[in-house]
Amino acid sequence: MAKQTFTVGQVLTAAQMTSLQQTAMGGGSATAKTASYTLVAADAGTTIIMNSGSATTVTVNTALFAAGDTVFIVNQGAGVCTVTAGTATVSTAGSLALGQYETGQLYFLSTSAAIFSEYFQATGGGGGKLLQLVQGTFATDTSTSSITFADTGLTQAITPTVNTSKVLVTITIPYYSYASSVTSVGGKFKILRGATELGNYSAANTVFMAAPSGSLEIDGTWAITFLDSPATTSATTYKVQFASKTAGTTLGVSPSATTSTLTLMEIGA
Repeated sequence: MAKQTFTVGQVLTAAQMTSLQQTAMGGGSATAKTASYTLVAADAGTTIIMNSGSATTVTVNTALFAAGDTVFIVNQGAGVCTVTAGTATVSTAGSLALGQYETGQLYFLSTSAAIFSEYFQATGGGGGKLLQLVQGTFATDTSTSSITFADTGLTQAITPTVNTSKVLVTITIPYYSYASSVTSVGGKFKILRGATELGNYSAANTVFMAAPSGSLEIDGTWAITFLDSPATTSATTYKVQFASKTAGTTLGVSPSATTSTLTLMEIGA
């Protein structure tokens, strides 16, 4: 039952007394949601239980709640639930993103401003927590013989929930390189966030084997992990480019349709 207004001399029903007790104990009656939800005035003093395997949002708008109203939010689902300012202002000292089994409370300072307090359980000796994980894959045999960088086709976007989050980037790419008229083979990989270059890395450039035809060939797996600070809550795309080592050398990725992966993990500050 939602928050109610009483009059002098009114006799309360059993349901009203139960609702008052629930609210006084910090939770109120509960309603379950399986998709993103926009709060309504009747949610004052109640608990919203989000239960979805995908990412969801709880949106907060103005002119619905009075100063002192509270809404308790529980994320039961595996998908991250993010408290989102619609027309209202939502401030927090922590994160607006709730992982599975995490909870938090909105406390309204006015009809247009609220503070969100997250309740969390420490699981170790400090450090950030995983807010979301996304992964891109690419499994098309693609090659280049140019020393100019070009897209491999491996790309993935992420939308950080808060602008202080870090993004842990992990890349694994099976590759090959061959040539018939040079003394060594190999190439380079470049990682970009949007148009910003984050790193320029060499693939192996030592001959591992000589092909029966007399050409030089290598096969291997290029893997790297690094921590990025995108400082944004906008959708952000990471991608990998490649280039051959020298003219006359071919560099390829995902040979025979093997899978390359680009994994992005948002880590709370």
